[in-house]
Amino acid sequence: MYKQLAMVIFAVLCSSPAQHSSAGEPVEVTYEYQGKTGVNLGRIVGGPLSVNAFTDQRNEPQTEEIQRPGKDPITLTELAPHALVQSAIVSAFEHSGASLGEPGSPLALDGKLIEMKVQDTETGLEVLIRCELTLRNQGRNAWQSVVFGRAVLDGQDVASAIALGLDKLITELFRDDYFLMELGVL
Repeated sequence: MYKQLAMVIFAVLCSSPAQHSSAGEPVEVTYEYQGKTGVNLGRIVGGPLSVNAFTDQRNEPQTEEIQRPGKDPITLTELAPHALVQSAIVSAFEHSGASLGEPGSPLALDGKLIEMKVQDTETGLEVLIRCELTLRNQGRNAWQSVVFGRAVLDGQDVASAIALGLDKLITELFRDDYFLMELGVL
């Protein structure tokens, strides 16, 4: 009887979800925007601009994970994906001369991370980052859009591929004339 009980306990332990879950491949991504936006944000109308905390609207079991179809997910070790995207956008604004305000400023940018994945290709990696951004001015929605960055990198350096995806996302944002008009810089 004890032998049967031990076998049942062993079977239960071996089939528990904790045994099947994986933490994913840990990846450290430290990102600071280094490109040129072509825009001087030092003269934002109605500023300073605040960038509110982004939310994660993906359907991921763990908010630190980035899906990698066909492989274990990637787990960011420094910031969760939505916080990394927010940090990248803040870095781009600062790099472009923006004076950033505290949360609650009349001019505020909200963000929702909708999708972030890393896909293996024949020669390297492809990264897709998609965000819904909303610019609020005095409490009204002044601008809203889904902005995305898609990047392809030869090689298997996941951190570099994600950084390139963030660069593309920021480039897409700063090419949006309506966004720049609502900031009063066009």
